[in-house]
Amino acid sequence: MTVLITSGNRRSTVRIRLAAAAAIGAALTLTGAGQALAQPAPAAPQTTSAATCQSFWPSPWQVCGEILDLYKSLGGPSSALSFPNSSEAPAGDGVGTRQVFLGGTVYYSPTTGAYIE
Repeated sequence: MTVLITSGNRRSTVRIRLAAAAAIGAALTLTGAGQALAQPAPAAPQTTSAATCQSFWPSPWQVCGEILDLYKSLGGPSSALSFPNSSEAPAGDGVGTRQVFLGGTVYYSPTTGAYIE
């Protein structure tokens, strides 16, 4: 915060500036913006569970079901697959699904289970 002192009544100028700074701080706190700015990004990937799906920060894509089981068994983001690069999608064969990762693609079908293509 910068306090500008002008000629005339200095105390009034300082009080006005401090009141304005307090109002801005209160507005940031009420909106949560001050808290969001004050928190640094995590240094390591973090996971959050949602049913049978999991997100691996900073990727916005969730990994689910048996693809998640395989991904975690390989080491998750620290594996050769690295982070998810898409959401799970139909494989095009009418049976399975496929999810693309930065280091490869995982295919899943009820018959074969999940495996790296």
